[in-house]
Amino acid sequence: MAHVASRNQRPRGIEQRLANRLQLVLSSSCAYVVLAILSTLGRSGDSTTSPFWLPAGLTNALALRVGYWGTPVALLGDLVNDLGHGGGHAGQALVLGLGHAGGTALVAYLCRRWMQGQNLFGSLTNLFAFLGAVSLGGLLSTVTAALVMPELRGWPFASEAINWWTSDFGGSLILAPALVCWLGRSGTPRWTDLARPEFSLLLATTVAVSLVLNLDLVKVLSLRPFALLMPLTLWSAFRFSPAAATLFNTVLAMLLTLLPSQRVHLLELTTNLETEQVLQLLVIATLIPALVVLVVNSDRSRSSRKLAQQAASLERTVLERTRSLEQANAQLQRLSSTDGLTGLANRRHFDAVMQQEWSSGIAHDTVLAVALLDVDHFKAYNDHYGHPAGDRCLQAIAQALQGQMRNPSDCVARYGGEEFVVLWPGLTLAAASAIAERLRQAVLELAIPHAANAAGPLVSLSIGVAATHPRAKLNSAQSLIELADQRLYAAKAAGRNRVITG
Repeated sequence: MAHVASRNQRPRGIEQRLANRLQLVLSSSCAYVVLAILSTLGRSGDSTTSPFWLPAGLTNALALRVGYWGTPVALLGDLVNDLGHGGGHAGQALVLGLGHAGGTALVAYLCRRWMQGQNLFGSLTNLFAFLGAVSLGGLLSTVTAALVMPELRGWPFASEAINWWTSDFGGSLILAPALVCWLGRSGTPRWTDLARPEFSLLLATTVAVSLVLNLDLVKVLSLRPFALLMPLTLWSAFRFSPAAATLFNTVLAMLLTLLPSQRVHLLELTTNLETEQVLQLLVIATLIPALVVLVVNSDRSRSSRKLAQQAASLERTVLERTRSLEQANAQLQRLSSTDGLTGLANRRHFDAVMQQEWSSGIAHDTVLAVALLDVDHFKAYNDHYGHPAGDRCLQAIAQALQGQMRNPSDCVARYGGEEFVVLWPGLTLAAASAIAERLRQAVLELAIPHAANAAGPLVSLSIGVAATHPRAKLNSAQSLIELADQRLYAAKAAGRNRVITG
Protein backbone atom coordinates (compact mmCIF):
# COMPACT_ATOMS: atom_id res chain seq x y z
CA MET A 1 0.00 0.00 0.00
CA ALA A 2 2.87 2.34 0.80
CA HIS A 3 4.33 1.78 -2.68
CA VAL A 4 0.96 2.51 -4.28
CA ALA A 5 0.62 5.74 -2.29
CA SER A 6 4.13 6.76 -3.31
CA ARG A 7 3.35 6.13 -7.01
CA ASN A 8 0.12 8.13 -6.70
CA GLN A 9 1.81 11.08 -4.98
CA ARG A 10 4.62 11.35 -7.53
CA PRO A 11 2.41 12.11 -10.58
CA ARG A 12 0.37 14.59 -8.56
CA GLY A 13 3.60 16.39 -7.61
CA ILE A 14 4.70 16.48 -11.25
CA GLU A 15 1.29 17.74 -12.35
CA GLN A 16 1.38 20.47 -9.71
CA ARG A 17 4.82 21.65 -10.81
CA LEU A 18 3.74 21.58 -14.44
CA ALA A 19 0.60 23.61 -13.62
CA ASN A 20 2.73 26.15 -11.75
CA ARG A 21 5.09 26.47 -14.70
CA LEU A 22 2.24 26.91 -17.17
CA GLN A 23 0.72 29.56 -14.95
CA LEU A 24 4.11 31.30 -14.85
CA VAL A 25 4.36 31.19 -18.66
CA LEU A 26 0.88 32.63 -19.17
CA SER A 27 1.21 35.40 -16.59
CA SER A 28 4.70 36.30 -17.80
CA SER A 29 3.48 36.37 -21.41
CA CYS A 30 0.81 38.90 -20.40
CA ALA A 31 3.50 40.95 -18.66
CA TYR A 32 5.63 40.63 -21.82
CA VAL A 33 2.87 42.21 -23.93
CA VAL A 34 2.37 45.04 -21.43
CA LEU A 35 6.09 45.78 -21.39
CA ALA A 36 6.17 45.66 -25.19
CA ILE A 37 3.43 48.29 -25.34
CA LEU A 38 5.25 50.37 -22.73
CA SER A 39 8.47 50.16 -24.77
CA THR A 40 6.77 51.76 -27.80
CA LEU A 41 5.00 54.61 -25.98
CA GLY A 42 5.83 58.05 -27.26
CA ARG A 43 7.83 56.84 -30.25
CA SER A 44 6.14 59.03 -32.82
CA GLY A 45 6.76 62.30 -34.59
CA ASP A 46 9.76 64.19 -33.29
CA SER A 47 9.70 62.44 -29.90
CA THR A 48 13.09 61.48 -28.50
CA THR A 49 11.98 58.43 -26.53
CA SER A 50 14.68 55.76 -26.66
CA PRO A 51 13.44 52.40 -27.98
CA PHE A 52 14.62 50.04 -25.24
CA TRP A 53 13.00 46.61 -25.47
CA LEU A 54 11.87 46.05 -21.85
CA PRO A 55 10.46 42.54 -22.49
CA ALA A 56 14.07 41.38 -22.95
CA GLY A 57 14.65 42.26 -19.31
CA LEU A 58 11.68 40.09 -18.30
CA THR A 59 12.67 37.03 -20.32
CA ASN A 60 16.35 37.22 -19.35
CA ALA A 61 15.43 37.49 -15.67
CA LEU A 62 13.23 34.40 -16.12
CA ALA A 63 16.10 32.65 -17.93
CA LEU A 64 18.25 33.17 -14.83
CA ARG A 65 15.57 32.17 -12.32
CA VAL A 66 13.59 29.37 -14.05
CA GLY A 67 15.92 28.39 -16.87
CA TYR A 68 14.41 27.35 -20.19
CA TRP A 69 10.85 28.09 -19.01
CA GLY A 70 11.51 31.70 -20.03
CA THR A 71 11.77 30.59 -23.68
CA PRO A 72 8.03 30.04 -24.33
CA VAL A 73 7.34 33.40 -22.68
CA ALA A 74 9.51 35.16 -25.28
CA LEU A 75 7.90 33.25 -28.17
CA LEU A 76 4.28 33.58 -27.04
CA GLY A 77 4.61 37.19 -25.90
CA ASP A 78 6.30 38.24 -29.15
CA LEU A 79 3.67 36.53 -31.30
CA VAL A 80 0.80 38.14 -29.39
CA ASN A 81 2.44 41.56 -29.53
CA ASP A 82 3.41 41.50 -33.22
CA LEU A 83 0.18 39.99 -34.52
CA GLY A 84 -2.00 41.97 -32.15
CA HIS A 85 -0.57 45.28 -33.36
CA GLY A 86 -0.58 44.32 -37.01
CA GLY A 87 3.15 44.88 -37.20
CA GLY A 88 3.69 42.28 -39.88
CA HIS A 89 2.53 39.02 -41.33
CA ALA A 90 2.47 35.77 -39.37
CA GLY A 91 5.69 34.44 -40.87
CA GLN A 92 7.71 37.48 -39.91
CA ALA A 93 6.17 37.51 -36.42
CA LEU A 94 7.07 33.84 -35.99
CA VAL A 95 10.70 34.43 -37.00
CA LEU A 96 11.01 37.42 -34.66
CA GLY A 97 9.47 35.39 -31.84
CA LEU A 98 11.83 32.49 -32.50
CA GLY A 99 14.73 34.92 -32.44
CA HIS A 100 13.79 36.29 -29.03
CA ALA A 101 13.03 32.78 -27.75
CA GLY A 102 16.38 31.50 -29.01
CA GLY A 103 18.17 34.40 -27.36
CA THR A 104 16.39 33.62 -24.08
CA ALA A 105 17.31 29.93 -24.32
CA LEU A 106 20.94 30.89 -24.97
CA VAL A 107 20.94 33.14 -21.89
CA ALA A 108 19.51 30.31 -19.77
CA TYR A 109 22.17 27.89 -21.05
CA LEU A 110 25.10 30.27 -20.60
CA CYS A 111 23.99 31.37 -17.13
CA ARG A 112 23.99 27.76 -15.98
CA ARG A 113 27.43 27.20 -17.49
CA TRP A 114 29.12 30.43 -16.46
CA MET A 115 27.49 31.52 -13.20
CA GLN A 116 27.97 30.02 -9.75
CA GLY A 117 24.38 29.77 -8.56
CA GLN A 118 21.56 32.18 -9.34
CA ASN A 119 22.72 35.12 -7.20
CA LEU A 120 23.36 37.85 -9.76
CA PHE A 121 24.96 40.03 -7.07
CA GLY A 122 27.01 37.26 -5.48
CA SER A 123 30.22 38.18 -7.29
CA LEU A 124 31.57 40.19 -10.22
CA THR A 125 32.05 36.89 -12.03
CA ASN A 126 28.31 36.22 -11.86
CA LEU A 127 27.47 39.77 -12.98
CA PHE A 128 29.79 39.76 -15.99
CA ALA A 129 28.72 36.22 -16.90
CA PHE A 130 25.09 37.37 -16.94
CA LEU A 131 25.90 40.49 -18.98
CA GLY A 132 27.91 38.38 -21.44
CA ALA A 133 25.06 35.89 -21.79
CA VAL A 134 22.54 38.72 -22.33
CA SER A 135 24.74 40.36 -24.96
CA LEU A 136 25.10 37.07 -26.87
CA GLY A 137 21.38 36.37 -26.54
CA GLY A 138 20.64 39.81 -27.97
CA LEU A 139 23.07 39.15 -30.80
CA LEU A 140 21.28 35.90 -31.67
CA SER A 141 17.94 37.73 -31.64
CA THR A 142 19.34 40.44 -33.92
CA VAL A 143 20.80 37.98 -36.42
CA THR A 144 17.50 36.06 -36.55
CA ALA A 145 15.50 39.25 -37.06
CA ALA A 146 17.80 40.21 -39.94
CA LEU A 147 16.46 37.18 -41.86
CA VAL A 148 13.08 38.87 -42.34
CA MET A 149 14.01 42.56 -41.93
CA PRO A 150 16.30 43.79 -44.72
CA GLU A 151 17.07 47.05 -42.92
CA LEU A 152 18.98 45.04 -40.27
CA ARG A 153 21.44 43.52 -42.72
CA GLY A 154 23.82 46.48 -42.95
CA TRP A 155 26.39 46.80 -40.19
CA PRO A 156 27.77 50.35 -40.05
CA PHE A 157 28.07 51.90 -36.62
CA ALA A 158 24.71 53.65 -36.74
CA SER A 159 22.83 50.87 -38.47
CA GLU A 160 19.44 49.54 -37.43
CA ALA A 161 21.06 46.24 -36.42
CA ILE A 162 23.14 48.00 -33.76
CA ASN A 163 20.01 49.77 -32.57
CA TRP A 164 18.19 46.44 -32.35
CA TRP A 165 20.96 44.87 -30.28
CA THR A 166 21.37 47.87 -27.93
CA SER A 167 17.59 47.92 -27.53
CA ASP A 168 17.62 44.33 -26.24
CA PHE A 169 20.77 44.75 -24.14
CA GLY A 170 19.65 48.06 -22.64
CA GLY A 171 16.20 46.72 -21.83
CA SER A 172 17.84 43.86 -19.94
CA LEU A 173 20.08 46.26 -18.02
CA ILE A 174 17.07 48.38 -17.03
CA LEU A 175 14.65 45.67 -15.95
CA ALA A 176 16.39 42.31 -15.38
CA PRO A 177 18.42 43.17 -12.22
CA ALA A 178 15.35 44.51 -10.43
CA LEU A 179 13.24 41.51 -11.45
CA VAL A 180 15.98 39.11 -10.33
CA CYS A 181 15.83 40.68 -6.87
CA TRP A 182 12.06 40.85 -6.62
CA LEU A 183 11.35 37.40 -8.08
CA GLY A 184 12.78 35.88 -4.90
CA ARG A 185 15.90 34.12 -3.63
CA SER A 186 17.58 37.49 -3.07
CA GLY A 187 19.08 37.14 0.43
CA THR A 188 18.71 40.85 1.11
CA PRO A 189 15.90 42.72 2.89
CA ARG A 190 13.40 44.04 0.35
CA TRP A 191 11.33 46.55 2.28
CA THR A 192 13.79 47.90 4.83
CA ASP A 193 15.60 50.22 2.42
CA LEU A 194 12.36 51.31 0.74
CA ALA A 195 11.14 52.65 4.09
CA ARG A 196 14.27 54.76 4.63
CA PRO A 197 13.67 58.53 4.32
CA GLU A 198 16.83 58.79 2.22
CA PHE A 199 15.44 56.43 -0.41
CA SER A 200 12.03 58.14 -0.49
CA LEU A 201 13.61 61.61 -0.82
CA LEU A 202 15.95 60.45 -3.60
CA LEU A 203 13.14 58.81 -5.56
CA ALA A 204 10.73 61.74 -5.14
CA THR A 205 13.37 64.26 -6.20
CA THR A 206 14.26 62.20 -9.27
CA VAL A 207 10.64 61.92 -10.38
CA ALA A 208 10.02 65.63 -9.83
CA VAL A 209 13.10 66.71 -11.80
CA SER A 210 12.28 64.33 -14.64
CA LEU A 211 8.76 65.71 -14.97
CA VAL A 212 9.97 69.31 -14.93
CA LEU A 213 12.58 68.73 -17.62
CA ASN A 214 10.74 66.32 -19.89
CA LEU A 215 7.52 68.36 -19.91
CA ASP A 216 9.46 71.45 -21.08
CA LEU A 217 8.66 73.38 -17.91
CA VAL A 218 12.29 74.51 -18.05
CA LYS A 219 13.45 75.53 -21.51
CA VAL A 220 16.81 74.08 -22.51
CA LEU A 221 18.66 73.74 -25.80
CA SER A 222 20.44 70.42 -25.22
CA LEU A 223 19.44 66.79 -25.08
CA ARG A 224 17.66 65.78 -21.89
CA PRO A 225 19.49 67.57 -19.04
CA PHE A 226 17.70 65.02 -16.89
CA ALA A 227 20.38 62.60 -18.09
CA LEU A 228 22.75 64.37 -15.69
CA LEU A 229 20.84 62.58 -12.90
CA MET A 230 21.95 59.18 -14.17
CA PRO A 231 25.10 59.14 -11.95
CA LEU A 232 22.67 58.89 -9.02
CA THR A 233 22.55 55.20 -9.89
CA LEU A 234 26.08 54.96 -8.47
CA TRP A 235 24.92 56.61 -5.25
CA SER A 236 21.96 54.24 -4.90
CA ALA A 237 24.22 51.25 -5.56
CA PHE A 238 26.54 52.39 -2.78
CA ARG A 239 23.85 53.26 -0.24
CA PHE A 240 21.12 50.65 -0.64
CA SER A 241 20.60 46.90 -0.89
CA PRO A 242 20.34 45.26 -4.35
CA ALA A 243 16.53 45.15 -4.16
CA ALA A 244 16.20 48.90 -3.47
CA ALA A 245 19.09 50.03 -5.68
CA THR A 246 17.96 48.11 -8.77
CA LEU A 247 14.40 49.38 -8.29
CA PHE A 248 15.66 52.96 -8.20
CA ASN A 249 17.87 52.39 -11.25
CA THR A 250 14.91 50.97 -13.16
CA VAL A 251 12.67 53.93 -12.29
CA LEU A 252 15.40 56.43 -13.18
CA ALA A 253 16.23 54.79 -16.51
CA MET A 254 12.59 54.43 -17.49
CA LEU A 255 11.86 58.07 -16.65
CA LEU A 256 14.70 59.08 -18.94
CA THR A 257 13.84 56.76 -21.82
CA LEU A 258 10.05 56.42 -21.70
CA LEU A 259 8.86 59.97 -21.04
CA PRO A 260 8.47 61.58 -24.50
CA SER A 261 10.19 64.90 -25.09
CA GLN A 262 8.76 67.02 -27.90
CA ARG A 263 11.72 69.38 -27.93
CA VAL A 264 13.08 70.03 -31.44
CA HIS A 265 16.45 71.36 -30.31
CA LEU A 266 18.43 68.15 -30.06
CA LEU A 267 22.08 67.48 -29.34
CA GLU A 268 23.95 66.06 -32.33
CA LEU A 269 27.37 64.69 -31.46
CA THR A 270 28.25 63.50 -34.96
CA THR A 271 26.50 63.27 -38.26
CA ASN A 272 26.01 59.53 -37.73
CA LEU A 273 24.97 59.46 -34.05
CA GLU A 274 21.32 60.27 -33.53
CA THR A 275 19.56 61.48 -30.40
CA GLU A 276 18.00 58.18 -29.33
CA GLN A 277 21.33 56.42 -29.78
CA VAL A 278 22.91 58.93 -27.41
CA LEU A 279 20.26 58.03 -24.86
CA GLN A 280 20.86 54.33 -25.37
CA LEU A 281 24.60 54.62 -24.88
CA LEU A 282 24.14 56.93 -21.89
CA VAL A 283 21.85 54.49 -20.10
CA ILE A 284 24.03 51.46 -20.87
CA ALA A 285 27.25 53.26 -19.92
CA THR A 286 25.71 54.38 -16.61
CA LEU A 287 23.94 51.20 -15.53
CA ILE A 288 26.90 48.86 -16.02
CA PRO A 289 29.20 50.75 -13.58
CA ALA A 290 26.26 51.07 -11.18
CA LEU A 291 25.77 47.30 -11.20
CA VAL A 292 29.50 46.77 -10.63
CA VAL A 293 29.44 49.15 -7.66
CA LEU A 294 26.33 47.36 -6.35
CA VAL A 295 28.03 43.95 -6.50
CA VAL A 296 31.22 45.24 -4.86
CA ASN A 297 29.24 47.02 -2.14
CA SER A 298 27.04 43.96 -1.57
CA ASP A 299 30.15 41.79 -1.26
CA ARG A 300 31.61 44.28 1.22
CA SER A 301 28.38 44.26 3.21
CA ARG A 302 28.31 40.45 3.24
CA SER A 303 31.94 40.38 4.35
CA SER A 304 31.19 42.90 7.11
CA ARG A 305 28.22 40.84 8.30
CA LYS A 306 30.30 37.66 8.15
CA LEU A 307 33.11 39.29 10.12
CA ALA A 308 30.58 40.60 12.65
CA GLN A 309 29.07 37.13 12.98
CA GLN A 310 32.51 35.59 13.36
CA ALA A 311 33.45 38.21 15.95
CA ALA A 312 30.23 37.54 17.86
CA SER A 313 30.83 33.80 17.63
CA LEU A 314 34.41 34.25 18.82
CA GLU A 315 33.21 36.46 21.67
CA ARG A 316 30.67 33.81 22.69
CA THR A 317 33.35 31.14 22.47
CA VAL A 318 35.75 33.19 24.60
CA LEU A 319 32.96 33.89 27.09
CA GLU A 320 32.05 30.18 27.26
CA ARG A 321 35.70 29.18 27.62
CA THR A 322 36.21 31.83 30.29
CA ARG A 323 33.14 30.64 32.15
CA SER A 324 34.31 27.03 31.85
CA LEU A 325 37.76 28.04 33.08
CA GLU A 326 36.26 29.90 36.02
CA GLN A 327 34.13 26.87 36.86
CA ALA A 328 37.17 24.60 36.55
CA ASN A 329 39.20 26.94 38.76
CA ALA A 330 36.38 27.06 41.29
CA GLN A 331 36.15 23.27 41.19
CA LEU A 332 39.92 23.01 41.57
CA GLN A 333 39.78 25.45 44.46
CA ARG A 334 37.09 23.37 46.11
CA LEU A 335 39.09 20.19 45.57
CA SER A 336 42.23 21.80 46.93
CA SER A 337 40.41 22.98 50.05
CA THR A 338 38.20 19.94 50.66
CA ASP A 339 38.99 16.61 52.28
CA GLY A 340 38.32 13.90 49.74
CA LEU A 341 36.96 11.35 52.21
CA THR A 342 34.68 13.36 54.49
CA GLY A 343 33.80 16.36 52.34
CA LEU A 344 34.83 18.72 55.14
CA ALA A 345 37.45 21.43 54.76
CA ASN A 346 40.98 20.05 54.80
CA ARG A 347 43.82 21.21 57.01
CA ARG A 348 45.18 23.58 54.37
CA HIS A 349 41.89 25.41 54.18
CA PHE A 350 41.53 25.45 57.94
CA ASP A 351 45.00 27.01 58.38
CA ALA A 352 44.07 29.79 55.91
CA VAL A 353 40.76 30.48 57.68
CA MET A 354 42.51 30.40 61.05
CA GLN A 355 45.00 33.07 59.99
CA GLN A 356 42.24 35.19 58.51
CA GLU A 357 40.10 35.01 61.65
CA TRP A 358 43.14 35.62 63.85
CA SER A 359 43.89 38.84 61.95
CA SER A 360 40.22 39.84 62.20
CA GLY A 361 40.27 39.17 65.93
CA ILE A 362 43.30 41.43 66.33
CA ALA A 363 41.62 44.19 64.29
CA HIS A 364 38.28 44.03 66.16
CA ASP A 365 39.49 42.69 69.55
CA THR A 366 37.16 39.67 69.43
CA VAL A 367 37.61 36.29 71.07
CA LEU A 368 38.44 33.14 69.10
CA ALA A 369 37.69 29.56 70.22
CA VAL A 370 39.14 26.29 68.86
CA ALA A 371 38.35 22.64 69.59
CA LEU A 372 40.40 19.61 68.62
CA LEU A 373 38.47 16.34 68.40
CA ASP A 374 39.86 12.82 68.28
CA VAL A 375 37.96 9.57 67.64
CA ASP A 376 38.66 7.30 70.61
CA HIS A 377 40.74 4.24 69.82
CA PHE A 378 40.19 4.60 66.11
CA LYS A 379 43.21 2.47 65.19
CA ALA A 380 41.66 -0.38 67.13
CA TYR A 381 38.37 0.28 65.26
CA ASN A 382 40.15 -0.13 61.92
CA ASP A 383 41.92 -3.25 63.11
CA HIS A 384 38.64 -4.77 64.31
CA TYR A 385 36.18 -3.69 61.59
CA GLY A 386 38.51 -3.03 58.66
CA HIS A 387 39.53 0.16 56.86
CA PRO A 388 36.39 0.46 54.63
CA ALA A 389 34.27 0.45 57.79
CA GLY A 390 36.67 2.99 59.29
CA ASP A 391 36.17 5.29 56.28
CA ARG A 392 32.39 5.02 56.62
CA CYS A 393 32.71 5.79 60.33
CA LEU A 394 34.71 8.98 59.65
CA GLN A 395 32.19 10.07 57.02
CA ALA A 396 29.29 9.61 59.47
CA ILE A 397 31.15 11.58 62.18
CA ALA A 398 31.90 14.38 59.67
CA GLN A 399 28.19 14.69 58.79
CA ALA A 400 27.24 14.80 62.46
CA LEU A 401 29.80 17.54 63.18
CA GLN A 402 28.74 19.56 60.12
CA GLY A 403 25.11 19.30 61.21
CA GLN A 404 25.92 21.09 64.47
CA MET A 405 27.36 24.16 62.72
CA ARG A 406 24.83 26.99 62.88
CA ASN A 407 26.95 30.04 61.98
CA PRO A 408 28.46 30.50 58.49
CA SER A 409 31.65 31.74 60.08
CA ASP A 410 32.09 28.45 61.98
CA CYS A 411 34.62 26.13 60.36
CA VAL A 412 34.86 22.38 60.89
CA ALA A 413 37.70 20.52 59.18
CA ARG A 414 39.48 17.21 59.12
CA TYR A 415 42.79 17.91 60.81
CA GLY A 416 44.48 14.61 60.00
CA GLY A 417 43.74 10.89 60.32
CA GLU A 418 40.96 10.54 62.92
CA GLU A 419 41.34 14.12 64.20
CA PHE A 420 38.92 16.98 63.51
CA VAL A 421 39.13 20.68 64.38
CA VAL A 422 36.44 23.31 64.89
CA LEU A 423 36.91 27.10 64.82
CA TRP A 424 34.35 29.45 66.40
CA PRO A 425 35.01 33.16 65.83
CA GLY A 426 33.49 35.34 68.57
CA LEU A 427 32.69 32.53 71.06
CA THR A 428 33.86 32.55 74.65
CA LEU A 429 35.38 29.50 76.23
CA ALA A 430 32.15 28.63 78.06
CA ALA A 431 30.02 28.89 74.88
CA ALA A 432 32.54 26.86 72.90
CA SER A 433 32.63 24.20 75.65
CA ALA A 434 28.83 23.85 75.48
CA ILE A 435 28.89 23.39 71.71
CA ALA A 436 31.74 20.89 72.01
CA GLU A 437 29.61 18.85 74.39
CA ARG A 438 26.81 18.82 71.83
CA LEU A 439 29.28 17.57 69.25
CA ARG A 440 30.31 14.72 71.56
CA GLN A 441 26.69 13.79 72.14
CA ALA A 442 25.89 13.95 68.43
CA VAL A 443 28.56 11.36 67.70
CA LEU A 444 27.33 9.10 70.49
CA GLU A 445 23.81 9.35 69.04
CA LEU A 446 25.12 7.83 65.82
CA ALA A 447 25.30 4.57 67.87
CA ILE A 448 28.18 3.16 65.86
CA PRO A 449 29.35 -0.01 67.62
CA HIS A 450 33.00 -0.01 68.76
CA ALA A 451 33.88 -3.28 70.49
CA ALA A 452 37.51 -2.23 70.93
CA ASN A 453 36.71 1.09 72.65
CA ALA A 454 37.78 1.09 76.29
CA ALA A 455 35.71 4.24 76.83
CA GLY A 456 32.39 2.59 75.91
CA PRO A 457 30.62 0.28 73.48
CA LEU A 458 30.05 3.03 70.90
CA VAL A 459 32.27 5.28 68.84
CA SER A 460 33.02 8.39 70.92
CA LEU A 461 35.08 11.59 70.86
CA SER A 462 37.64 13.18 73.10
CA ILE A 463 37.64 16.96 72.79
CA GLY A 464 39.98 19.71 73.92
CA VAL A 465 38.72 23.33 73.81
CA ALA A 466 40.66 26.59 74.09
CA ALA A 467 39.74 30.27 73.60
CA THR A 468 41.65 33.55 73.69
CA HIS A 469 41.74 37.16 72.52
CA PRO A 470 44.16 37.44 69.59
CA ARG A 471 45.41 40.74 71.02
CA ALA A 472 46.72 38.97 74.13
CA LYS A 473 50.44 39.42 74.56
CA LEU A 474 52.70 36.74 73.04
CA ASN A 475 49.62 34.95 71.64
CA SER A 476 49.54 33.42 68.13
CA ALA A 477 47.16 31.24 66.18
CA GLN A 478 49.50 28.29 66.59
CA SER A 479 49.66 28.80 70.36
CA LEU A 480 45.85 28.61 70.54
CA ILE A 481 45.83 25.34 68.61
CA GLU A 482 48.60 23.95 70.81
CA LEU A 483 46.56 24.82 73.89
CA ALA A 484 43.53 23.00 72.49
CA ASP A 485 45.80 20.04 71.69
CA GLN A 486 47.07 19.92 75.27
CA ARG A 487 43.51 19.79 76.56
CA LEU A 488 42.70 17.04 74.05
CA TYR A 489 45.52 14.96 75.51
CA ALA A 490 44.16 15.76 78.96
CA ALA A 491 40.75 14.40 77.89
CA LYS A 492 42.35 11.23 76.63
CA ALA A 493 44.34 10.86 79.87
CA ALA A 494 41.16 11.35 81.89
CA GLY A 495 39.54 8.32 80.28
CA ARG A 496 38.36 9.66 76.86
CA ASN A 497 34.80 10.36 75.71
CA ARG A 498 34.76 13.78 77.34
CA VAL A 499 35.35 17.51 76.82
CA ILE A 500 38.22 19.31 78.62
CA THR A 501 38.33 23.11 78.65
CA GLY A 502 40.93 23.88 81.28
